[in-house]
Amino acid sequence: MMPKSVHERTENLFSEVGEFGPYQLSVFVLVGIVAVIPGIVGYSYSFYGATPNFRCQIPGYENDTYEIHNDYHQSLVDKNIPLSADKSFKGIYDRCNVKSFQNKTNFTLGQCSQWVYSKQYFQSTLITEWNLVCQNLAKKNIFSTLYFVGTYGVILSGILSDKFGRKKATYGFIIANAVLNILLCVLISIDMDAEVQQSLFAALRLLTGIASNVYALAAVLAMEIVGTAKRVTAVNTIYYLFIGGEFIVLILAYFLRNFRIFYTCCTLFMCTFVFYFWIVPESPRWLMTQKKFKQAYIVFNKIATSNKRQLQELNELDELKQECGPRSRSRTQVDHIDLNENLKKSDQILEKHLSFLDTIKLFFKSKKLLVRSLAILVNWLTNTLVYYGISFNTSELVGDPYLNFGLSVIVELAAILVTHVTLERFGRKAPYAINMALTAISLLSVMFIPTELGWLVTACALIGKFSISFTYNTIYIITGESHPTVIRNSVISVCQSFARLGAIIAPNIQYLGELFWFPIPFVVYGSFSLLSAISFILFIPETKFTKLADTIEEFIES
Repeated sequence: MMPKSVHERTENLFSEVGEFGPYQLSVFVLVGIVAVIPGIVGYSYSFYGATPNFRCQIPGYENDTYEIHNDYHQSLVDKNIPLSADKSFKGIYDRCNVKSFQNKTNFTLGQCSQWVYSKQYFQSTLITEWNLVCQNLAKKNIFSTLYFVGTYGVILSGILSDKFGRKKATYGFIIANAVLNILLCVLISIDMDAEVQQSLFAALRLLTGIASNVYALAAVLAMEIVGTAKRVTAVNTIYYLFIGGEFIVLILAYFLRNFRIFYTCCTLFMCTFVFYFWIVPESPRWLMTQKKFKQAYIVFNKIATSNKRQLQELNELDELKQECGPRSRSRTQVDHIDLNENLKKSDQILEKHLSFLDTIKLFFKSKKLLVRSLAILVNWLTNTLVYYGISFNTSELVGDPYLNFGLSVIVELAAILVTHVTLERFGRKAPYAINMALTAISLLSVMFIPTELGWLVTACALIGKFSISFTYNTIYIITGESHPTVIRNSVISVCQSFARLGAIIAPNIQYLGELFWFPIPFVVYGSFSLLSAISFILFIPETKFTKLADTIEEFIES
């Protein structure tokens, strides 16, 4: 009889002890709520790094504020501040230039070095503190870009997780998040040389981007504590908890308008995870693959006891217990334990994980695979670009930034719920293509909206957020179903790595909008969405009702 593979033994164990019970639920909750950390770290910058409405300070008028005090104050503003030429929905006055009078009638325009900011929604932000506007605007863009560059640390998190275990890697990233965010709080709260302070802030933004990959680690650990039948539910629940982090940010930001107090409270909340995570068990699946049978038995035994299983009736668990004994065993037992050497040939094929370069080379093995993979890559890039472009810039939209952010989170949550219902009933292709096309239409429409209808820009952005959240959640499923089993995991990894370029590009496109013309980001996002919708319709087939190919040869022949 051929020895069973790691996968078979682990699945048999879960079948015996139970796929989801009270103990697994408690572990899942403790691990799952860690997903709020990247939600808080990422989205908090939308508030403490927000740019309120502003204009140049009136020269020689020390009591100048953005809000108008009286008619005399209004006359000084009209006299010294030119009207805006870019029609950016953000106010009628020029934001970066002030009049310099040679006499009562003749003047020249010049860049100002002091500004006044609206207090309507924010008491203070990092932008108002460091004056990161106009000629200093590029620094704000750098801070955002560095954070997304740091998210490439997901590669590091995967390596550490496989080598040292899910629990240790996750706990390490939780501690790193706490330490780095404490340093950020201290840094923005002390007085020091501005250039040094901003350079240190940029470095910490990069590092917090790396540490934010705790989401991927938590998702894997939560998924591996339950049986196969509950994996999809586990992954979806983790994403809902990530969205929960966005709601936490909204509540704290709304009641704490001072950016230092706001971010300190965010950091204190994130630090709480350090004090309990040590009680979380290691992933039993990882323990089995590493032949750490004693630790694996302890976890499976707790699951079985929690699920009120009769231990004497659990044959697979009893076998695992026997393997935890002394090392002096028969040759048959040794062969049974050496699982990695006794994997079935089919398992070796199906579990193969290729490198980034090897996966790219395989794309060129057939024209069909190449065209489909390129179309998928374009759609991944678009999803990431548009999702982050809209999500992290709701404070720049017209209207109340707290209301805009709240609506953005709600439509994202609604999109995920709609995804679960729609994909099973109508398949993958039609719902995806319709939503990607809707994203294109809603965002491209912005360039035709007159400046007096700024609320309509916000409405179009929210429609785009709904549809792009739908496609972003769906592209994972479509990618997996569109490629053969032998390279499925590798293709998803390549797509995720490539797509992160979209997150890095997004702040730079937003920068162009602030620098030249307000609708530029919407035009770019809409154009990418239109291209993706067309390529998807032309080259990606419906996958719901088709048998998935296991090998590249099966894929080519299908």
